[in-house]
Amino acid sequence: MGARNKIARMVLVLLVLLVAGVLLSSGYQAFATGWDLEKYPAPGQLIDVGGYRLHIYCVGEGSPTIVMEAGMSGWSTDWLLVQPEVAEVTRACAYDRAGYGWSDEGPRPQDSQQVATALNRLLAEAGIEGEIILVGHSLGGVFAQYYAREYPEQVVGLVLVDSVHPRQSQIMPEAVRDKYEGNLERLTAFTRVFAPTGLLRLAGQTVSPIADKLPGEYQDMVRALGYQSKAYRALDAEMAAFRQSQAQVQEAGPLPKHILLATIRATVVENYPPGFSADTVKPIWDEMQADLSDSATLPPVVATHSGHYVHVDEPGLVAQTILDVVNRVRES
Repeated sequence: MGARNKIARMVLVLLVLLVAGVLLSSGYQAFATGWDLEKYPAPGQLIDVGGYRLHIYCVGEGSPTIVMEAGMSGWSTDWLLVQPEVAEVTRACAYDRAGYGWSDEGPRPQDSQQVATALNRLLAEAGIEGEIILVGHSLGGVFAQYYAREYPEQVVGLVLVDSVHPRQSQIMPEAVRDKYEGNLERLTAFTRVFAPTGLLRLAGQTVSPIADKLPGEYQDMVRALGYQSKAYRALDAEMAAFRQSQAQVQEAGPLPKHILLATIRATVVENYPPGFSADTVKPIWDEMQADLSDSATLPPVVATHSGHYVHVDEPGLVAQTILDVVNRVRES
């Protein structure tokens, strides 16, 4: 009986220590998040879009306005190397979807319809009127494709940067799809649960996969914003609605003929989501990129030195592609 009591007391002590440790690390997470936001204030505007605020940062002048849509787990800082170059010619805006960067959390599901509705209100409230060209990377490409179909009177151009195909979940063989997407769903759900405890921060795990690829003066800022618990919840919300977001693009019909389309495809298997296999997923991905390019107005652009984040690996190439569309719009 004495041995049992001793074991029970040891278990109780371990549980108390575990709970205390989690509480301490959770407090650290809350304090560090507040400290990071004071250290790195929003460079742009925080605008109410219906009960929560989204951050948008615009530089440059001219028309059409470029609106940059980051991929999953990305936000306005993804375009740090592209935006200034484009802004030399026209107005260039990058924004943070709900939960990422400096934006507040938004309602679920975070699907194409929700993202487009929020972006449309953001642009209106920010006073951004007239023609726009959307630039979408990865999942942001799906959101951009939906927006172009939903608001065709506003959109004159679309640039897809290694974009997710709106029929990806249907095109991929079932076994490949279930393994790839299933791994991502489990990973995002796991990180959503553990992010508030501060353990991911303590482990140096930031939601942004490109923090280390940016110039040194930006790395700490991007890494800090990626430690926020809300960023992991946003990531989980978008992954949970991944197939629904694709279906909404399909239901919206074909891309209006007046919208100029340019596509950029990466070639290096780097910085793709976990589980993206060079043997199984990349060949299918390349086929889907080719399919997107088939309906492009401009010749397809192949980034021969880039991983998934072409706008970080070859920002000049992405900027020039955007400006090619700008010139075509202005000529027409």
